[in-house]
Amino acid sequence: IGEKRAAEPDDAELVSLSKRLVENAVLKAVQQYLEETQNKTRQTDGSPVKTEDAASSSKNESNNDN
Repeated sequence: IGEKRAAEPDDAELVSLSKRLVENAVLKAVQQYLEETQNKTRQTDGSPVKTEDAASSSKNESNNDN
């Protein structure tokens, strides 16, 4: 039983992994949203939208929340 417990991650590690998964999911969703809106914007007015700048600013905002 002791050997099995040693192989299991502790609570702090699980919390850290969970936070990272949530952050990655949010970033992917934001990037997907920006790509979709960028495609719509290009179709309507032809002006490109910088997805990298918006994604990095969103990442910075989520980091400030922690």
